[in-house]
Amino acid sequence: MGVNTQLARLCYASKTVKDEDEIRQDLMDILSEAVDFNGRHQVYGVLYYGNGMFFQCLEGDTEIVNPLFYEKITKDPRHSDVILLDLSDIDYIRFGTWHMKYAPFDKAMLRFFNDRGIAEFDPYVLQDQRLEDFIDYLLKL
Repeated sequence: MGVNTQLARLCYASKTVKDEDEIRQDLMDILSEAVDFNGRHQVYGVLYYGNGMFFQCLEGDTEIVNPLFYEKITKDPRHSDVILLDLSDIDYIRFGTWHMKYAPFDKAMLRFFNDRGIAEFDPYVLQDQRLEDFIDYLLKL
């Protein structure tokens, strides 16, 4: 990243277009593509999948992250109902250890949502403080 690089954090939610038993290959492909692209472009982040829905948070140069989302991710046929949850300028990369961390579905994740009055994993409800809490939670995994 250059000296004058503006960093951004972009988080979104989406739904898989595949049946639950067919999603594994898509996840492997998405992670492989993300690690390759992100490693070459200094983009970092996390992907979480559960309950037929994706949550992804990307961090990096605004000039890389924005087109990645608007020109590639939103047009990816492996998911639908893509909703931008957050696009913020940031001062530093929080997911700097991972070009694309994958957080597997687990019971603790359900507890995270249950503690906030939500019956199951639903990234579409992550706004403001819930989103910040969820990102903090994913960083600890």
